Amino acid sequence: MRNIVLFMWAILITCLVACAANQPKPDNDSIRERAQTAYGELDKSTNSSNKTNSSPNHEFSNSSFSSDVSTPVLMVLPAISGNSSSAISVVSKNPFAKTTMESANEYLTEKGYEILSLEGNEELNQLIEIQSDISENEEDMSYLASLALGADIYIKFSGAIREDMVSVELSAYETSTARLLGSKTGMVKNHTHNEENHRYLIQTAVKKALSGLEGTIRSNWEKDRKQGVPYKVIMRIGERFSEQSLENLQDNSISILRSKFSSIKVNRLTDKTMDFVLYANPAEYPDAYAVYANIRESLSNLAIASKNNITSKLIIMDLN
Repeated sequence: MRNIVLFMWAILITCLVACAANQPKPDNDSIRERAQTAYGELDKSTNSSNKTNSSPNHEFSNSSFSSDVSTPVLMVLPAISGNSSSAISVVSKNPFAKTTMESANEYLTEKGYEILSLEGNEELNQLIEIQSDISENEEDMSYLASLALGADIYIKFSGAIREDMVSVELSAYETSTARLLGSKTGMVKNHTHNEENHRYLIQTAVKKALSGLEGTIRSNWEKDRKQGVPYKVIMRIGERFSEQSLENLQDNSISILRSKFSSIKVNRLTDKTMDFVLYANPAEYPDAYAVYANIRESLSNLAIASKNNITSKLIIMDLN
């Protein structure tokens, strides 16, 4: 009996093995293909999820550097008073001043700023001619030059080479208002009396000062742009206006222009001039000439307005 049971188990096992052997073997290529397809679908799903999650930050990053903000046009000048020829003379004859200006311009150019320079500028004669129009008492050449040549912000520099220290002080100003934005000083130890090494130390001091000042320039520029683009406007008043009509002309002019532009800050009113800073929406007024054209049209019932001199930051006009 026992032998019969063992025999029946042997037949059953043999049948099971045979059945397993007859089953079709899985196709490895098909398995691999299906796996790759599955992984592909998984990647698509993951990437889609990542894009959805990251897109707000990406768009915010782009909007932070939109054309509405842009970057200011800069000008670097020695901190002196006097006419344009003296400024050029200082830079050309003073190795410290020349190295300082060149180092600052190089640093700022590498950062992507547009730089204006007095050297070789064809508008210097124009600058001298309009100096008295800008202000009879104004002798700050940096301010006058940046206005006449169209810089948004100007940087005045000074400094010295001492036995133990090389220092460079930089001060940034908004051009139209001459408002101080900030100052930084770069200082490095002076370990040598070699002129070439002095050049390197000056360059290092300039970069140290600018690395701190640039952030101040940027933040002020972006904040000011929300208020509008500033333009310095000087209106020269003709002699035909009597004392009473002059009062009316000034009051009405300022009132009309305040309704047309973002903001107006009056600097000075005399019997000969109106001096103010006007803030214009760049979407409505893309440049100084557009601002001038609107002023001319807006005041047409009060006086005959004509342009005297227009740069990208300065509008000088006559009212008759």
